[in-house]
Amino acid sequence: MAEPKPSPDTPESWSVASRGYAEYVAPYLMRSFSEELVRRLGIDGAASVLEVGAGSGALTEVLAREAGSVLATDFAPGMIDVLRERMAAQGVGNVRYEVMDGQQLALEDNSFDAGASAFAIMLFPDRARGFSELCRVVRPGGPVIVSGWGGPDRFELFGLLLTALRGAFPEIPPPPTPPPVFSLADPQTFRAEMEAAGFQGVHVEMVSRELVVSGIDQLWQMMTVGAPPVQVLLNQVGAMGQERLRDALSRVILERFGDGPITTYNTATVAFGRAT
Repeated sequence: MAEPKPSPDTPESWSVASRGYAEYVAPYLMRSFSEELVRRLGIDGAASVLEVGAGSGALTEVLAREAGSVLATDFAPGMIDVLRERMAAQGVGNVRYEVMDGQQLALEDNSFDAGASAFAIMLFPDRARGFSELCRVVRPGGPVIVSGWGGPDRFELFGLLLTALRGAFPEIPPPPTPPPVFSLADPQTFRAEMEAAGFQGVHVEMVSRELVVSGIDQLWQMMTVGAPPVQVLLNQVGAMGQERLRDALSRVILERFGDGPITTYNTATVAFGRAT
């Protein structure tokens, strides 16, 4: 019997990646969406907000400025440690932190005024449970904002990696289904899943942001140091395979962007709804 493939989406793998994610990924890729997500959430200074899958806090720090209180949760203890350190360094005092699986929230029904989750629920093995739990703990009528990524044609940063993977390892067949990172790429699917969980007034829009990185070194760090799904692949192909992948990525970058900065446009699917 074949051994099961290691899953990149475990508390352990994301804890290991937490500091790399906080340094190389979140400040550049995630933070640019945070202001827009909070604006669409429409909370006031008295609101209590639950954040699911907070990671290293790109969204948390914006929520903390606008809300009365925030409970930031993540299933990876390492992420919560990094988040707590970052918020303490900024003098943030209205955020609590809990290690908690978004598919099984240890929280009372109707206990928050609003809810938010940025680029997290798309990775849940049981997204339906994640959506229903989020709906359960937000008071009826409370606003909720959730984001995922568009497909590889809209998430250019990931598209570059996929192109490099095909060039470096043409013998590896493509996955039979889209990877979890694109599970909420289709707006109709996204809306249907939220409605099935009990949300009302759901609408989904595409939101794009420009990302400029200095070159291949910064791009490689973003794609590897703070990204467990890529790290699992790198562990499988070994040192020589990693060199092949980086060389292939360098060729893709040179062909598309030349020797200068790398500018990509990355699109998120953003869903707004209200709990019932």
